[in-house]
Amino acid sequence: MKSLSFEKIRYTFLIVSIVLGALAPFRVCAQKVLQRSEKLRPAWLANRTPKPGNRTFHYQVTEGEHKTLQDARHSCLLNLSTYIKRTRHISEQAVAEIKLEQENGESSESENYHFSYDIRGERVTVISCKYDEYWEYLLYPNGERIYRCYTLYGIADEANVMFDRLSFSRKYGVRGFVRSLVVPGWGQLYKGNTTKGACILGGEVALITGILVAENLRSSYVKKMHEQPKHLKTYNTKADNWENVRNACIGGAAALYVYNLVDALVANGRKRSIRHKPARLALYLSVGDCNGMTLAVRF
Repeated sequence: MKSLSFEKIRYTFLIVSIVLGALAPFRVCAQKVLQRSEKLRPAWLANRTPKPGNRTFHYQVTEGEHKTLQDARHSCLLNLSTYIKRTRHISEQAVAEIKLEQENGESSESENYHFSYDIRGERVTVISCKYDEYWEYLLYPNGERIYRCYTLYGIADEANVMFDRLSFSRKYGVRGFVRSLVVPGWGQLYKGNTTKGACILGGEVALITGILVAENLRSSYVKKMHEQPKHLKTYNTKADNWENVRNACIGGAAALYVYNLVDALVANGRKRSIRHKPARLALYLSVGDCNGMTLAVRF
C-alpha cells in the first residue's frame, strides 16, 4: 500500500509539473501599467538607441511624467532642454525658447525643435529632431495615476546637421521564424517578447523532460513484467499509464512547437527603427548633336 501510494504521488506530481510548464505561456502577471501606447516597449527604449548614421548629431532618450499625456510630453521637452544645457555647459539660469519647425502650418513627418538660449547677449541655437515616443499610464500603490512618456530625439552636434531618415516597423520577416525553427522561443526573444519566448522554451523543456521520465518509467515496468510474472497485471497497468503520459507529452510538445513557429512568423514584435539612405538629388546637363539641351534629374 505504501509503495502504491508513493507511486500515485509521484505520478500526480509529474503530471502537475508538466501541465504547469506547458501552460506557462498563458500565465498572466499583475502589473501596475494600466495602459500603454504599444504592447511592447520599442527597441530604442528596451535595448539601446540606434547608432547615428553620421557624426553631425546623436540620439538621446528623455523621460517625463505628469497627470496628463500632453503635459508629460512637454516635460520630455523640458528635460531635453536640461540635457542640452548640461552637455553644452550652458548656465541653468538660461531660459530656453523652444520653437516647433513647421511647413505650411503643419508639422513635418518628424518634428524639429529649435532650442534657443540667450547667453551674454549671444544667441545659441540647438536643433533637435523628434523621432518617436512611447508612454505608459501607471497606477502607484498610493492610488496616484500618472502618464510616463519616453521620447527619442536626435540632437545636432554641428551647425550643418544631417539627421537620419528613420521609419519604424513591428515586422521581422522570416528572421524570427528561422530562429524558432532551431530553438523554440528564440524567435520570440529576438523580436522582443521575452516573456512569451521564455515561456515557450520552458514549456518545451518541461514536456521533453516529461517524455524522458515517462519513457524511462514505462521501460522499467516492462522490464519488471518479465522479471516478476506474478505481478504481470499490476506492472502492465503501470506501464500503460506511463505510456499514456509519454504520448500526451509528445503531443503537447509538438503542438507547442507548431504554435511557436506560427507565432514567430506572423506575430508583431517590438517596434524597431529602420534607417534609410539620405535622399540625394543630382542634375545632369547635356548638349545634343542638334544643339539641343537635355536636363536629367536623378534621385
